[in-house]
Amino acid sequence: MNITKKRSLLLGGLIIILLFVGGLIYYYFYYEEDVNKPLPMTAEMKEDDNQELEDIAYRFWFAYMSQYKGDDVSSWKRLSDARYNEFQLLAGDEQEFAVKANFWVELEKGNWSTHHSWGDVKEDRVIEGIEWTFRIKKTGEKEYTLLRIDDISDAIGDLPPLEDTYQKEAGIEVPDEYNRYRIENDKLEITYDNGETWKEVPVEINRLFEGDYNGPENELIEDSYLISPQRTVFIVGGNENIAVMQSTDQGENWETTTIPAVIQGIRIRIIDFISENNGFLILTGGRTMSWEGNIIYKTEDGGKTWEEAGNVPTERQVTSGGFIDEELGFVSFGAINVNESPGMPDIYRTADGGNTWSKIEVPIPAEYQGIFTVAETPTFDDSQGTMLVNQGPNGDYQGGNVKAKFVSVDDGATWSFANLVDPNDVIGR
Repeated sequence: MNITKKRSLLLGGLIIILLFVGGLIYYYFYYEEDVNKPLPMTAEMKEDDNQELEDIAYRFWFAYMSQYKGDDVSSWKRLSDARYNEFQLLAGDEQEFAVKANFWVELEKGNWSTHHSWGDVKEDRVIEGIEWTFRIKKTGEKEYTLLRIDDISDAIGDLPPLEDTYQKEAGIEVPDEYNRYRIENDKLEITYDNGETWKEVPVEINRLFEGDYNGPENELIEDSYLISPQRTVFIVGGNENIAVMQSTDQGENWETTTIPAVIQGIRIRIIDFISENNGFLILTGGRTMSWEGNIIYKTEDGGKTWEEAGNVPTERQVTSGGFIDEELGFVSFGAINVNESPGMPDIYRTADGGNTWSKIEVPIPAEYQGIFTVAETPTFDDSQGTMLVNQGPNGDYQGGNVKAKFVSVDDGATWSFANLVDPNDVIGR
């Protein structure tokens, strides 16, 4: 074999090795890397450890970064440095909680691409502004487990498939197929056994659509009814008077309570009971162009009597609303534009049963301002609040159905951006 041929073979072999190594580098530092692959991760807290929730998250972050820094002799050193900026508790309690980590990393010396799965790489090999959400659960007396990491720097998150559990956690209402209604042959019927048997509701169909309503009459007005074995309620009327029609024995008997309508031409009617005796009714009407009035009623005797609780101090049109308990409630007024700025959510909160209201500031990230504009009514799981912000009727970002998710740990007084809710799995296609 001549020298030229040997050199060619050596050069070819070297190229193959370089391509292989380059492929590994590309895979680990450009292609999407699964940050949850090393999880779950469990840690035992010592007696003298600070067990503030943010400090527990820091412990996990430090341990997680160590595997990339090569502190363990068995690991491949890929980071020369990693520093945190802040840890912020987003939601939950000491049993299970979510903490946002904001940090930066410096890549080990080498020929890296300008993009990494964690973010853009600067000339000094630094990736700044990485934001992850650590979901942590207490699994023992002094033991905690890092369950998963949501990469919210890309605002996608580690979202599971669309299932009832996921919908509820995300704040999406799950339809109750077992207890439902149907409108056929000008009759309203209800079922409590998934359609095996039906009972007719003694009401004239047109009375369910009175007031300022021009939609289809083969479906009830959204939020104007409740159907459960314990209580079934329909809002009747919409002009001179509103009536609350309810049954507490699965449609065998019905009681009707009339409420004199302070507002004429009712548009939105939202009824909800947050306990056996306590309930709220939100009415809007008297619409003129983009303005209308609103009024809130409450009951403390299971709907036998209703009294005015107050009203939200704005005349913009309501998009949604509801109460969490006897004191805490929210009403959303869609998007609002101030001084030609992008549309922002306009939502109000009460902490005294509707007597007084204050506007909530929703911190839409700069890159999403003008995209996510309409706040939906929050939901709460104990101390953790979830609020989705949708794109409004004309939204077209990623198909228009993607929503921004916010969380609160102070009964909805303040909110933090968590990630995007992607029900149709369109992000990244």
